[in-house]
Amino acid sequence: MKALPDSIRSSLVLCTLLLCFISGARAQAVPPNTVTFSNHQVQASFTLPSSLDLAVSLEFEQAIGLHAANLMLTAEVLSPTDPRIVDRLPAAVTAVSSFPVLVSVVPDPLQGFAFAGAASIEFYTQALHYDSNIPWRLFTSHDGDTFEDITTLTTAGSYRARGSTGRFSDFLILLDSRAPHTIISHKVQRLSETIYDNQELLPAPLALTLDTLLRTLQTALLLLNNQAALLATDELISLLENTSGSVIPDVWRADGAITNVRGELLARLYTLRYSLRTL
Repeated sequence: MKALPDSIRSSLVLCTLLLCFISGARAQAVPPNTVTFSNHQVQASFTLPSSLDLAVSLEFEQAIGLHAANLMLTAEVLSPTDPRIVDRLPAAVTAVSSFPVLVSVVPDPLQGFAFAGAASIEFYTQALHYDSNIPWRLFTSHDGDTFEDITTLTTAGSYRARGSTGRFSDFLILLDSRAPHTIISHKVQRLSETIYDNQELLPAPLALTLDTLLRTLQTALLLLNNQAALLATDELISLLENTSGSVIPDVWRADGAITNVRGELLARLYTLRYSLRTL
């Protein structure tokens, strides 16, 4: 076989080296430096490249099978332009260039981990400094879907963000430049979808009460009556917090076999309340 010209051979070598470099440079998901499991809580601490630090806390109303063999936590520093972030962002939401850290919480579907109600997740980092004028928010994405805001608290020290969820997947801090009414409208829409998508799982009296309060909330927002909207949101939260799992499905299992309706609804209501309070 005829040998390749030196120029082509050199180009192939260069391309191979470049591909190896790109592959080697790709960020890697890393486990926490330390992690503890106790009393329905998980505390994990990460030290990441570029001197980024992150502490992640998970807290559950109730959980079974909560230990290291059943629940894997990883963190990864991505490029702010990485398609894994950019392609999953709503309009006017962007990655935080100084903290493009993606946290994944991955339960083993074969090990029986489960929890009831809404779980809380908190990020704490010294790599960011809290500023009430900068809309950094905690977002989540499940199974590659679009990221959505789940924030229930942001505060100093140096930056702390908390959110609620009825299931587990990917989490990261994003810069949310959307108008407040756009954020609230989207959260109400997602709340409405969650109620109606799971209506067949709800007893008729509860479904009717949820529908009535949801309509009250929507009407208040149409009338720009934020106080009435907040009151309706609080009523919905109180109703669901005082409704047991014997009435509404409220368990999430790692195998994904059942829907945590109560947890999903509460998570959506908690973050809606945050947005209404911070108008």
